[in-house]
Amino acid sequence: MDALEKNIAIMRGEALAAQLLASAALQFAAAMVPNRKEFAAGVSAFVDDTLNRGRPNNGDPDDEFNTQMRETARHIAMQHLDAIERGGGA
Repeated sequence: MDALEKNIAIMRGEALAAQLLASAALQFAAAMVPNRKEFAAGVSAFVDDTLNRGRPNNGDPDDEFNTQMRETARHIAMQHLDAIERGGGA
């Protein structure tokens, strides 16, 4: 593994750890509310709104790099929220 691959592996590991901790926190919060579907729908709306507004301040707002980041975040977040809504873990 070269230095670039090692740095990418470290960054992806850090992102995965953040994802796991966030998922655990959301599952814990969902367990505290009476309606998981309503909770998941509210968080889903927040995620969509935030990602839809999360465009670069300068340059091309539709550039491939930023679009890929937003859509990857949206996909992963929605997978977790769908699992919470179903009543299971992500």
